[in-house]
Amino acid sequence: MRDILLGNRQIVDRIIAAIAPTNPEQHGTGDASQAADIRWAVEHSLHAAADSLTGRPHDDELLRASAVRRFEEGSSFSSVIAAYHRGVAVIWDQLRACAEEADASTLAECARLLFVHLERITSALAADFERTWTVSRLGERDARFAIFTALTQGGDAEGEAHRSGRTLASRYGIVVVRLRRSEDSSPGDVVARRETQRLRSAIDSVAGGEVLAVLGAAGGTALVPLRDGGDTIGDLRRALHTGFGRNCTGAWIEAGVSEIADALPVAEELLEIALAIRGEGAVYALDDLLLEYQSARPGPGRTLLARRIDGVSDELLQTVDAYLASGGDRRAAAASLHVHPNTVDYRLGRVLTLTGMEATTPEGAAQLRAARVANRLERAAHERLIG
Repeated sequence: MRDILLGNRQIVDRIIAAIAPTNPEQHGTGDASQAADIRWAVEHSLHAAADSLTGRPHDDELLRASAVRRFEEGSSFSSVIAAYHRGVAVIWDQLRACAEEADASTLAECARLLFVHLERITSALAADFERTWTVSRLGERDARFAIFTALTQGGDAEGEAHRSGRTLASRYGIVVVRLRRSEDSSPGDVVARRETQRLRSAIDSVAGGEVLAVLGAAGGTALVPLRDGGDTIGDLRRALHTGFGRNCTGAWIEAGVSEIADALPVAEELLEIALAIRGEGAVYALDDLLLEYQSARPGPGRTLLARRIDGVSDELLQTVDAYLASGGDRRAAAASLHVHPNTVDYRLGRVLTLTGMEATTPEGAAQLRAARVANRLERAAHERLIG
């Protein structure tokens, strides 16, 4: 069998012709497919297959090195594996054409040995491809992280982008996301990888270019290139809601390249405000939390505002919230609380007595709204301190 394969020079040409369509850019077509390096690789692979049929040991290192070079040049794993399978198919056709009826058992054994040979080569090339891909991916990741770090810390982002052959977008959407762990019975590391990939995919789907991000199972930060004329935040809200529902809360701010380092802390604070005041399950822009953000400025004013409602019960504060959320409609507030409108009036009167702030007047309503914001943020800060 070995003589049948190695004694026929035309078989190399047939294998080259068979594998050329798997990757025309790498293998070439016509005369280009007869290039010396292609012919050498095919001849070497043919010797390896012949040795496998006769039980001779064969060193696959040169063959694997040739495949690794293809991977590094951009060949896909599928195209390289397809080339080996097509080559083995040509070998099988040659063996079958030369066999006689009396050779049936020998031919069957050859088929088994060729399958073993393919299994060995495929496994080796899969490992080589994974190693090559990992090195390439780590390089890409390091380059993206260097740009992300420069943008978020006020470094030389243009220089980092130039070194990795990238072009920065003119404006980015800064999204800071917090994920609540889903109820999943899978092992923790599996859930973490799955959640991180889902989050990355959701954000990538709305971007106008390459997203720069540091993401994990608990959330993270992403810089999303803005599309011209697109509603990126609207698309992002829909994508995150579809993927995570109320388990995902985020904050969003748009900024130019030179503004990102200053805008990121604002986005991070918006997220903390949203979690403390609005609850989970939405992506908030600064426009959504203008009053809350301004009321959240730390200092003696916020502390005094928070203290003004320290002695007010949760029941009374819930009534204030319902009344303010209804736009001052006592009946709507009563319906949301499942109480009589007179009960709402009574409770708001108690709030006036305890705080001096009257929810039914524009001034009092604004003061109570600001006090609620300050109180919640003070509580959240205290819980983080002790917890």
